[in-house]
Amino acid sequence: MFESHTGVRDLSSSELAFRSIFENAAEGIFQTDLAGRYIRANYSLAKIYGYDSPEALIQDQPNAKAGLYVEPQRRQEFITLMAQRDTLTDFESAIYRRDRSIIWISETCRVVRDQQGQVQYYEGFVRDITQQRLAMDQLKSTEARLQQRNQELAEALSQLQNTQRELVHSEKMAALGQLVAGVAHEINTPLGAIRSSIETIDLFAQRTLPTLPDVLRNLSPELFAAFTSLRQSCLQDTLQLSSRERRQHKRRIVPILEELAVENPDGWADTLIDIGVLGDLAPFLPLLQAPTGLEVIELAHQLALLERSTHTITTAIERAAKVVFALKTYARFDQSGQKVVAQVTDGIETVLTLYHNKLKHGVEVMREYEPVPLIPCYPDELTQVWTNLIHNALQAMDERGRLEIQVKNQLQAIEIQITDSGPGIPDEVMPRIFEPFFTTKPIGEGNGLGLDIVRKIIDKHQGTIAVNSRPGETTFTITLPVQESVGHA
Repeated sequence: MFESHTGVRDLSSSELAFRSIFENAAEGIFQTDLAGRYIRANYSLAKIYGYDSPEALIQDQPNAKAGLYVEPQRRQEFITLMAQRDTLTDFESAIYRRDRSIIWISETCRVVRDQQGQVQYYEGFVRDITQQRLAMDQLKSTEARLQQRNQELAEALSQLQNTQRELVHSEKMAALGQLVAGVAHEINTPLGAIRSSIETIDLFAQRTLPTLPDVLRNLSPELFAAFTSLRQSCLQDTLQLSSRERRQHKRRIVPILEELAVENPDGWADTLIDIGVLGDLAPFLPLLQAPTGLEVIELAHQLALLERSTHTITTAIERAAKVVFALKTYARFDQSGQKVVAQVTDGIETVLTLYHNKLKHGVEVMREYEPVPLIPCYPDELTQVWTNLIHNALQAMDERGRLEIQVKNQLQAIEIQITDSGPGIPDEVMPRIFEPFFTTKPIGEGNGLGLDIVRKIIDKHQGTIAVNSRPGETTFTITLPVQESVGHA
């Protein structure tokens, strides 16, 4: 009798333990009959499907009503596969929750048969993989957009190279011909950055993303808090450290890692510095001391690289798009012969963008733009004015010095001043600078039409152009009348 009571107690204890596991499991657990009606379900499954309790889920029976799967044929696919294999792993589907919102789930289940081999019911568990699917979809969408952008930029570069072969002898196209190499470099640089960042994102998607849910699920609350703190460090803007500063941080971090008996303390110190952990290591000691801590730190490192890659891509796309837009604006030619309303500074910025490769190595550009009205003008021709004046200024300075551009609102006119820090225009040359075919440049570097074209374009706008020069400072001042202004920008 005593043994019988002991057996009953052991059985009851086992049942209680099983029930506790069943009811408190983080994943949804179910049993359904062959028609898809739920026989048993735990709280997690009800929660995943949007029900308050397992009883409410069992009463509603969304699976048996063919109202669970977004794609109804997935239910038949499930039954067919179960009949073929008796087990099914990671069967992913989009489903409707109780409120008709859509989530993604992964089902792993098996067939339960009686002693005669007849199917009795199905049982298994369900995981909500919505966030993982959204992350994958977002990565795929981002990669597709980046590939499209990459293709567009590659095509723009190809068009630019074709343009170089087809340039005519007009002054504007001649200037562009001198800039093509620099502009191509300005496009190739962000293309290279995008390509490198896409490779980083692709490696993350292949190697790190699949393990992310399991790693995070297995973290204790203390380790998860340390991981969160580490992620916050990764998201902060990190300063560019010199080699000396890196060595100083490393000399401080390595002894701490050695004291914790961390293998390869030099390598892990470099990883922590790359992530941005430069201060107190105390918040991260639980990770450093845990058996899987270094794996979690490496995961944070990979997430930091992903974050930086997306930032690099955004910056590169913006830069390349700016260059392509400037190139399209510059190369456009309006043959209508009609004035259009435009902002003067837009044309100046287009030219500065195309000249960026020449400016960035030794020229300090100083802008001072006052709010000025939009004016009716010939924007393509004004772009040629800014091109010639800026080009002459760079040549006068040997591409080393200071370039100042001021745009002022003079009520009835807009005044634009372009000043360079070159040697100045000699007094004997000054009276002839606007004469056609007059040039002081060596043969092959100029045809003497640049300033003549500038003057004719300004005259066409009923404006004026003047020049003041002394050693170290030459200023061209252009005034354009404000006619039928239509607002400020």
